[in-house]
Amino acid sequence: MKYEEALTKTREVIRRQHKALSTEDIYLYWLRRFIDAVRQMPNTLASEQKLERFLTELALKHDVSASTQNQAFNAIVFFYKDVLGQPIKNVDALRATRPEHLRHAPTVKETQALIAEVRDAPGYPNNLVTRLLYGCGLRVSEPLNLRVKDIQFAQGRLFIMGAKGRKDRVVALPCSLAPELKLQLDYARMIWKRDVEMKMPIALPHQLAKKYPEYQFALPWAWLFPARWPCRHPRTGEMVRYRMHEANVQRAIKAARRRIGIMVLPHELRHAYATHTLERGVNIKALQSAMGHVDVNTTMGYCHAEACSVPSPLDARTAGLRV
Repeated sequence: MKYEEALTKTREVIRRQHKALSTEDIYLYWLRRFIDAVRQMPNTLASEQKLERFLTELALKHDVSASTQNQAFNAIVFFYKDVLGQPIKNVDALRATRPEHLRHAPTVKETQALIAEVRDAPGYPNNLVTRLLYGCGLRVSEPLNLRVKDIQFAQGRLFIMGAKGRKDRVVALPCSLAPELKLQLDYARMIWKRDVEMKMPIALPHQLAKKYPEYQFALPWAWLFPARWPCRHPRTGEMVRYRMHEANVQRAIKAARRRIGIMVLPHELRHAYATHTLERGVNIKALQSAMGHVDVNTTMGYCHAEACSVPSPLDARTAGLRV
C-alpha cells in the first residue's frame, strides 16, 4: 500500500468508527513516522519484526516515555488490524516501563491564589473555566465541551458528555458558580441568536448534523463557551461555530502561575479537587463516580492521608528525650 493511500484509508476507518479528531491526528502522526522508519528496514522482515524495531528505537534512541511508546504501539496495531485486516500477533520489543508517579496536587492555599490570578480574555471567561476545573474535578476540555442542554440549574448538576473513554457522567454544580454560569448562558444565547440569523451552524458530534439537520440551529446544542469567531470544520470544511479552545485556558493558567511563582498545571486542578475532597472525608466510591474512573484503584491514588497518618519514629524518639 502506498504512503498516501495508507493515510487516506486510516483516516476513513477512524472517522467511520467515530473516533475523536485528536485520535485521528495522533494515529496519523505515528503512522507517518512508522512508514518512514519501515523504508529504512529490510523488506524481508515480518510486520511484527518491523513494529518491534520501531518501538525499540523509540525507547533506545529517542528515550520516549512509556505513554508515548504505548500511543505509537496502539496506532500501528490499529492500522494493521482495522485498516489492513492483518492483526499483529506477538510483538517482542523493548518497551519503556511506565513508572508509578504520585499525583501532584496543589495545596488549598496555592489553588486559591492561582484562581484569583487567572485573567479573562475578550470573549473568553478563563477564570470561570478554571474554577469549573477545580470545583467539579474536570479535565481541561470537559467544561469547554458543555452545551446549553448540559447544565441544569434547578437540579444543581452538569452533564459531562463523551468524556475520556467516550463515557458520560454527572457532577454537582458548585452553587457559588451558578450566577456567573447564568450570565455565561445569556452570552451563549446571544451568540446563538446571531448565528441563527446568519445561518451559521453549530458544530455537532459525529453524523448528528446529517441525521437531524435542525439540531445545527437548536439552542440546546449551542456551546456554553462558544468561540469568538466561526471556523472551518477540520473534517467537512464547512464554516461552523465551534467552542472556546483549550489553549486559551492553558495560556491564562500558565501566565497566572508564573506571576505568583508556583508550579501548577491545568490538569492538576483536577488532582486538587480529588485530594481536597478526600481530605474532607468524602466517600471514595462517590468520588470515583464524580471523576469518571472505571477502577476505584485509580481514585485510591489520591489517598495520601493514610501514608501521612503514620507517625515518624524520629518524632517519637525526640519526644521521649524531652520527657
